[in-house]
Amino acid sequence: MKPHFVHVYTTIRVKIAVTAEDHADAMRQAESIVGRGIFPVRLLPNAAAVLGAEPAEEITAFLVDEADDPEFENSCSYDAEYRPYEDAPR
Repeated sequence: MKPHFVHVYTTIRVKIAVTAEDHADAMRQAESIVGRGIFPVRLLPNAAAVLGAEPAEEITAFLVDEADDPEFENSCSYDAEYRPYEDAPR
């Protein structure tokens, strides 16, 4: 057994209140709030193995890195059903 770092890609929903002229304006404003570079929502890790977390409704993909592989030669990307992506290293 060896340590791994697993990046879990998720879909999230963030409800944002804006005052807008129409739907397009509302979406632009919400996107500018979420896209500022600092994600506006945080969860606090509650277990020693959890290095970071954000809210999720579904898992869309995984990236697995081996902890003792600093060049990421053995890293691999997978879909939500654990299947490697076609262009992922084997």
